[in-house]
Amino acid sequence: MVVEGSALAAQLKSQVSKVRVTPAGEGASCVVSVMVEYERLDGAPLAPEDQAKLVQGYLGLVKRVEEYLVAHPGEFA
Repeated sequence: MVVEGSALAAQLKSQVSKVRVTPAGEGASCVVSVMVEYERLDGAPLAPEDQAKLVQGYLGLVKRVEEYLVAHPGEFA
């Protein structure tokens, strides 16, 4: 997720994300897939390092949600 006001966010006209969490077998393990579609203001692609920052932001959000759910297991049962 791009924080509003960041240098990366200032380059984007729009962004759409799709996050999929799939069980990976027994226990608490899972596979997280993140797809982000974006449109820059100038129409050019983001640099690879900026693409990585964008995806890492979404993965960070998923990790924070996971931490909350683990800490509050009965809240969303």
